[in-house]
Amino acid sequence: MKTKQSVLILQADSNGCYPIPAIKGGAVSTLMEHLVRLNDNKQTIDLSIVSFFDEEAERQANSKYPNINFIWVRRSWIVKSFDWLILHIVKLLLPKQKWISYIAIASILWYIWKAKKILKKTKYDKVVLQNNIPLIWAIKLSKYKGDYIYHLHNIPRINAKCKELFSKCKRFLCVSEYVGKAISNIDNPIGPIPEDKIRVLYNCVDTNLFRQKEINKQGLCKQFGILDNEYVIMFSGRLSQEKGVDYLLKALDFIKTPNIKVLIVGSAMYNQKTKDAYHQQLLQLAEKHKEKIVFTGYIPQQTLPDIYNLADISVLPSIWDEPAGLTMIESLACGTPVITTNSGGIPEYVADCAIVLERNSSLPKEIAKAIDMLFSDEILYRKYKQIGFERIQKCFSSDNYLDSFIKAIS
Repeated sequence: MKTKQSVLILQADSNGCYPIPAIKGGAVSTLMEHLVRLNDNKQTIDLSIVSFFDEEAERQANSKYPNINFIWVRRSWIVKSFDWLILHIVKLLLPKQKWISYIAIASILWYIWKAKKILKKTKYDKVVLQNNIPLIWAIKLSKYKGDYIYHLHNIPRINAKCKELFSKCKRFLCVSEYVGKAISNIDNPIGPIPEDKIRVLYNCVDTNLFRQKEINKQGLCKQFGILDNEYVIMFSGRLSQEKGVDYLLKALDFIKTPNIKVLIVGSAMYNQKTKDAYHQQLLQLAEKHKEKIVFTGYIPQQTLPDIYNLADISVLPSIWDEPAGLTMIESLACGTPVITTNSGGIPEYVADCAIVLERNSSLPKEIAKAIDMLFSDEILYRKYKQIGFERIQKCFSSDNYLDSFIKAIS
């Protein structure tokens, strides 16, 4: 009888220690839960997950995924105190710095130390490190001799002084061809990576959750103060400058369609009530059209499909080179037409099934034109609604993610 392949996944999100199962959201944690869910059912590989501990995550893991080996990294009050201290020093000394990048420095170091001990104790057929470049130190400190693979959800900006170890990495899984081309370049900190080591593993979406469905529209409209005659435009994602939320707010100066309500869905990070400098900037921008704008705050993953189904259009105007863009495919999966930008790997995901705009100084005006065009042309609107939905069903359903993952790491 053939022994199942043993795979260990190291996943330590530096922007908030999101656990698996993804009870606190997080794009990488959500994708990894797709693997967990599918493999718990099929038991194709012997899968182990090293996750930050969370009581609710542990409860769900035990009840929903009994066939997966979860290894929990518990953080003491000392580790959490160091996180708090480092973050507040950064906020004090570097007030304009992107503070979210410093929210879990001590926790990541603690995770690496615990992962090193796990790797010293057990050898796996494959070890897959999720995105976080400093995780390579778990390989270095443990002197691990087995195969290890990096799953890159972003373009690396550092090599953590371990470039030699990246050259020995068996394979690199990239969420888009855009990321793959970037790491094959000699200018990248971990590059140049040979093309034969690179595999594109596109992100996916749970099409059983994100789908067209009946919703309690009346209740949602009451919750967000939406009138019966109002068109609903939404943004969904982290409220950070690179996501371009301010361009959507500026577009309100140029939209000709009357009776607009804009839902800004998200926060700086999971359920974060603290408002950073960019969030404050958004609130100031919104003052001009405050009767048209609602900041919903964080919406749980299970509820988010209802908001997509409520919305008439999703505007996701990313202004950085977005490696993939999960919210785009979530929206299309719910049959909500998307207006986005020609950035990074986004065109690989949406193809010709969304309105894709160039990133330039005219972006607010172009967003307004695209919104007016969709609301004034019912045939065009229905076309984008249908072809977007069909593309996600065909190309990005999570039902195929486990098979694609196993093929990519083989």
